[in-house]
Amino acid sequence: MVIKKNCNRLRRCSHRSRVTTSLLVVALLIAVLSIAACKQKAQTEKKEPETVSGIHKTYDRGPAKCSIDVDKSEITIADRLNLKITVDIDENYDVELPPIGEKMAQFGIVDYHTTAPELSKKGRKLISRTYVLEPFLSGGYTIPAMKIRFGKSGEFDKDAHTLETEAIPISVKSILPETLKDMKLHDIQPPVPLPQSMTIWIWTAAACGGLIIFGITGFYFYRKRRNATIIAAEHFLPAHEIAFADLEKLVEAKLIEKGQIKPFYHGVSNILRQYIENRFNINAPEQTTEEFLAGLESDTEFSGKFPVKFQGLLKNFLKHCDLVKFAAHQPSTDDIQNTFDSCKTFILETKIRKTD
Repeated sequence: MVIKKNCNRLRRCSHRSRVTTSLLVVALLIAVLSIAACKQKAQTEKKEPETVSGIHKTYDRGPAKCSIDVDKSEITIADRLNLKITVDIDENYDVELPPIGEKMAQFGIVDYHTTAPELSKKGRKLISRTYVLEPFLSGGYTIPAMKIRFGKSGEFDKDAHTLETEAIPISVKSILPETLKDMKLHDIQPPVPLPQSMTIWIWTAAACGGLIIFGITGFYFYRKRRNATIIAAEHFLPAHEIAFADLEKLVEAKLIEKGQIKPFYHGVSNILRQYIENRFNINAPEQTTEEFLAGLESDTEFSGKFPVKFQGLLKNFLKHCDLVKFAAHQPSTDDIQNTFDSCKTFILETKIRKTD
């Protein structure tokens, strides 16, 4: 009897071992197929070459040498511009960089950073300041000429010299392509079914099988941690930073170029409503335009935060969006650009500032 029981145990162990081995082999085959599919897709994709057109200018006066670096000479209204001022001067001299305000001519200053003096070779030191700038509207912009004062240490107030840079032109393009001005806008076409392909289903099934076998537990914890990170980031970021990031994603979707006017207006309207909810703690996304506007008139906290002229801008913006979304109104290219500009202007004028 003991020998018989031992034999039965060995048979059960052998059966479990065969099942486990079979599952591992199937999982390995699925993983190999998934990796092969990803490699094949990566090989077929062509990476477009990146083009960089920055600006670099240098200026000399006596012991001081200044360089101006701008990462781009042409941007869109949804982009930001990086500007760097570097001063290379004798270590026995002090330097005074241009003063900092909320704006630099036509540009708004999003962020800036000034480094501490850094000694370089041959008895000289480097001082630099970087700016992150953003445009308000499309058109021709100019980084203004700047004055940098320098003088010997201990004699700066008595005998200071000035090094002046040149103004730098920057072109800010609209989010609308040039060809769109001559294009006639039509109603949104119904969805077009995609062609069926068995290859897609095979690779999808293989990938799903691999994820089910190897990733259920890991995927759960990953999503849980990721959601917590997203929630923490949303609470940390100011309302206007979240809105600007959403506007950039909307521009990158190129809905206007695809003729999807109504989805574009839905996106712009929802971004502004979500910004108002985050900024002023007003439940904007779930209300109709009439309910929302009526609530604003009775909300003293909201109405007192910015001038009356922007309250009118907000009303006109929401009503114009409703005409496009619900009344089949066909906006012109100028209307589309003005709608985007109005949304961005409203956010810029009502965002939380350091002095608030």
